[in-house]
Amino acid sequence: MSSCRSHWVFLFGVFALVLFTATPAKAEDIVSGCANQAEDQAEQRIAACTGLLQSPRVKGIPAGVAYAFRGLAYLDRGDIPHAITDLDKAVELAPDFAPAYQNRGNAWYARGNYGRALADYDVAIRLDPSSASPYVNRATVRRDLGNTEGAQEDYAKALSLGSRRATAYSGRGEMYLRNGDTTRAISDLNEAVKLDPTPANLMLRAQAREKAGEFDRAIADYAEAARLDPSNQAALMAEANVWRKKGDFDRSIATYERAVMLDQNQAAPYKGRAQAYFDKGDRKRALRDIDRVLKFTWEADALKMRAAWRLDDGDLDGALSDAGHIAKFDEADPTIKAVRGVAAARRKDYARAMPDLDDVLKTDPNNALALGERGQIYASRSDNDRALADLNKAVSLGAGTTAIYRARAAIYRAKGDSAKAIDELGQVIKREPKDASAYVQRASLRQSKNDNAGAVADFTQALALNPKDGPVLLQRAQLYERLKNRAKAADDYRAALALDPKNAEVKKALAKLGPEFNGKGKSAKAAPGDAPEPEAAKAPDQSADDIPTGQIKTDTAKDESKAAPLSPKKAEHQAAKNASQHRDPRRFDRRQPRGVAVQAPPRYVPTAQRDEPRYKPTNFFR
Repeated sequence: MSSCRSHWVFLFGVFALVLFTATPAKAEDIVSGCANQAEDQAEQRIAACTGLLQSPRVKGIPAGVAYAFRGLAYLDRGDIPHAITDLDKAVELAPDFAPAYQNRGNAWYARGNYGRALADYDVAIRLDPSSASPYVNRATVRRDLGNTEGAQEDYAKALSLGSRRATAYSGRGEMYLRNGDTTRAISDLNEAVKLDPTPANLMLRAQAREKAGEFDRAIADYAEAARLDPSNQAALMAEANVWRKKGDFDRSIATYERAVMLDQNQAAPYKGRAQAYFDKGDRKRALRDIDRVLKFTWEADALKMRAAWRLDDGDLDGALSDAGHIAKFDEADPTIKAVRGVAAARRKDYARAMPDLDDVLKTDPNNALALGERGQIYASRSDNDRALADLNKAVSLGAGTTAIYRARAAIYRAKGDSAKAIDELGQVIKREPKDASAYVQRASLRQSKNDNAGAVADFTQALALNPKDGPVLLQRAQLYERLKNRAKAADDYRAALALDPKNAEVKKALAKLGPEFNGKGKSAKAAPGDAPEPEAAKAPDQSADDIPTGQIKTDTAKDESKAAPLSPKKAEHQAAKNASQHRDPRRFDRRQPRGVAVQAPPRYVPTAQRDEPRYKPTNFFR
């Protein structure tokens, strides 16, 4: 409370006590009850002020201040018409009472009359320029009217006057965020959260952190907002969106599911989860969720999403049908031509596709669907520079489909940039983890970078998905041979020979390894001089078959250097015992190559659509 306001309250109390005809104790109770500003006691405050105003001796300025207090109580009760009526009377009787103008401005703001609200705030500031509160309130209206610069000036003025209210920091922080100054935004919002750690302030800081690329901290803020307000669906959806940006589609989906469970009749959580499913490569579930969205609300945005996904799924007729529905909302929507152009491109009718795609991008340069498809057409024509320009822009706009990443991988490979090609194939694998061909392509690139461990791991994963892929068995065998691991090479050659018994090339390669590898069974141990298998190729839950002989140890095994030598018979018995103890149980699963570990995806305990908290102006003593 500023000194000026203290002065007004003191005068009001003195005048009212003198003029009010009642016993001194009763008069003091009524005056203090009227001047009370507890929001949850609005009814009692209204009654007290009414009793005070009923006295014929309460006139002039004291009556004006009493009307101001009662108008504030009506405002706290949500009774805007009565609040404005009383505050009109207040400024008439006490024209220099700044808080009456401020609270009338709040009432006009609540009614949506921003012009009259600004006029009242201007008067309040002129009458009491040292009070921070009307600056904060005027800043709010300026913010809502899009006057970011003016709002920022008012928030800064309030803070310069010594305001330690969270609203001043959160308001200025939001203005910084709108201007893209995330560093200053986060600094102000840190103060706002310290002073008032509400879900609204946490959400604002999370948005600033997300925009700054601080995804983990943004997730923490969204999660805390959801914890403080378990019904906050927006916080959960915003958190889920950041998980999706991080590429953690499983956690994104799990968090969207929590948002869905809060209200299963809202379309937005299904829409977000659909996008996460699609990004993960699960088109079936993505389309199922977007179908649910369209049952809730027949909207153009959802139709656009479904049309694009149907194209990606090969359902060209379904996509064209969606384009027809979009035309009912807006015949000039660029998506219609984009879908038509993409459908023609998928049918290899590039002569019809390119004009439509070019027209779309003339009117809508950020149409990700058209950019992605035109880029792929350029790539098919080996016009790599133009292809990359379109594909890169499509990805920046959120259209990171597997087809786009494959196209970029091929372009980078053609340009000799194996590192970038490997990254692109990594994005393909993240979205389609069961695509064996992507692992094979990446393995080949990794070999070119001398990443033999990574290449072995990729070949191994490809064979886990397709154990009867003879060419991949041969590639891995040749890689093992170059790595001096003849035992592993022999195993792969024999597996390839089992698939093609007449393959003379494989027989010759196996014979070259030496007579000890000519048997039909799996190599019992590495031959003398064999190098150990690269570490990255070993599964996380290694069995003894994956580790070269001589490296196997059990938890209870004693240091062999200290043990007494065994007799030949006992040594033979011990070797047989060790072999039985370390036999890999997966060797009997014909669907899975030996030595390949398959881990179930981790189960996540989820911890959110973005919401911009709306600031409600404060009353003059708050």
